[in-house]
Amino acid sequence: STPRSLPNTITPCQGCDQHFNYYVGDLRPKCILQIKHQDLLLVETLSKQKKLNLTNINNRNVNSFQLLKYSHPSYRISAYNDYLIQQKKIPLCIDLPIALPTPNRRHNHNNHLISSLITQEPIISDLNNLALTLSYFSMLKFYTDGSYQSINTDNESPMGYGWIVANHLNDNIFYSGSLKFFPSSTKAKTMAILTALIVCPPKCIIEIYTNSQAAIDAFHKSKNLHSISPRRFNKINNNILWSAIHYIINKLSLKVALLKVKAHSGDHYNDCADALAKAGRLILTPTTINHDHLPSQTLTLEWNKEIPLDKDVRKCVGTILNYKRIENHIQHSSLSFIKNATRNNLIDWSLSSKWFNFNGRNDSTNEKHTKDLKWKIRCSTLSLPTLDILNRNYPLLIKDNTTCLFCKSEPESNHHLWTCKDTRDIIKQCFVTMGNNLIDLLNRNADKLSLLINDSVKFSKTFRWAYRDEEIHPTAILLLKSFITNDIVGIFRSHFNTQKSIMILLLPFIHECSILFKMNIWKKRNEKWKVQRDLLGLSKKSFKEYHQTFHNNSSSQSSSRNRQRII
Repeated sequence: STPRSLPNTITPCQGCDQHFNYYVGDLRPKCILQIKHQDLLLVETLSKQKKLNLTNINNRNVNSFQLLKYSHPSYRISAYNDYLIQQKKIPLCIDLPIALPTPNRRHNHNNHLISSLITQEPIISDLNNLALTLSYFSMLKFYTDGSYQSINTDNESPMGYGWIVANHLNDNIFYSGSLKFFPSSTKAKTMAILTALIVCPPKCIIEIYTNSQAAIDAFHKSKNLHSISPRRFNKINNNILWSAIHYIINKLSLKVALLKVKAHSGDHYNDCADALAKAGRLILTPTTINHDHLPSQTLTLEWNKEIPLDKDVRKCVGTILNYKRIENHIQHSSLSFIKNATRNNLIDWSLSSKWFNFNGRNDSTNEKHTKDLKWKIRCSTLSLPTLDILNRNYPLLIKDNTTCLFCKSEPESNHHLWTCKDTRDIIKQCFVTMGNNLIDLLNRNADKLSLLINDSVKFSKTFRWAYRDEEIHPTAILLLKSFITNDIVGIFRSHFNTQKSIMILLLPFIHECSILFKMNIWKKRNEKWKVQRDLLGLSKKSFKEYHQTFHNNSSSQSSSRNRQRII
């Protein structure tokens, strides 16, 4: 009585309670599972004598029935995985689904596509196995997500992605991975969409759920520009990934719909995709796309023969050159504090560059704007005309009189100006005033009204020391030196939804802070300097004519010595 001891025969269905006739006289059964099959099925017909010798199995009447909620392949995979678990051949929690070991498995149409677009062999093997597992599906539903973390260790990548099949609760079909270069959360979510599509069977109907509206918008935008304007298409961020996505859709004749799902809304599949994306950052082998096999990518620039530029080339090259300029700038020996602050991720260079170009006077020809720009440059490069710099440039006038004009004990320098014990109370009062103004600004304009606005300001690194009478924090010193710090940006980011809203209010606020520092600290310092300058018998004219005066004196002395030698 083993399964193969009796011949498999096809016998007419006698009908049951699941049989329903819409038309009178229609005797065709409606309970048959109809599955499209590409393989040829060989059926041996029996003679009448052999049919009589077969043992008929009486059909069992079914009084009640339920419609299947999921597709037939879903139940087949679930049943087989359950069988393996019961036999203790796989653990309860498995990393990847195990497909049914059918002897005549259909041809994998995705094999060539995966091998041509993916460069890493282990990833190619995993995706091919997933493609075989999903080859029986005619409709698939994916939940995708990406993860981005700017600060990461050596054992993890900055970006991870993941997706899970949502056709059936017990399918247990998912995948995750990592990627690198030009990290962003949108790029990670886009790679999740790409790897989900590349394992789909041909002519499949796909629903992809993502919590990134930016990815959905980029999908529709790139779909239209792909055929209309290749030049504009190449200006889209992550254009290599989008080009590969549309190539996969056309190659496999897929019908794809991208749907928005709210992040962290308690959706089971979305939470699973989020966890997979975070776990994907731990995968050491990143997923990369071979753009040479994309017909739409006629030209792709590579940086250092390694990193493909999948963004607007002009902006991308400009960004790289800006980083090189910053690197050359902070290598100067006098700017070691900027280098250390950059290494510790204290400075927001993107907003700092916008701040250096910001005009708070609303008039490009305003003389005050020129003075504001001069103040920013001198503060950020430690080139304010303090006594140590004046003594370096005009040694015969200053004559090593570099004692601080406030404390009268230490040499005055650009750094000492902001850390002097006698200017501390003035600086502290400036920061208390700025903190109160920032609280009022957030209460009036914040997108996210919260009772924690006071705490977010008063307990921040930038302002906490002033309210609690502690030692001045390095982030506060960076603000004094005209740099926008990540700490103060974080205050705005916790109360505003968009970067545009942050910039509209942050830059004018920093402008007010800069003027406050200049008026309350530098102006008072200059008043003290004018008094000392008068005591030294110096004036502005003395400094303007310094080189001419002492050059003429040295020339006359040398000529007189020459005349004496001639005599």
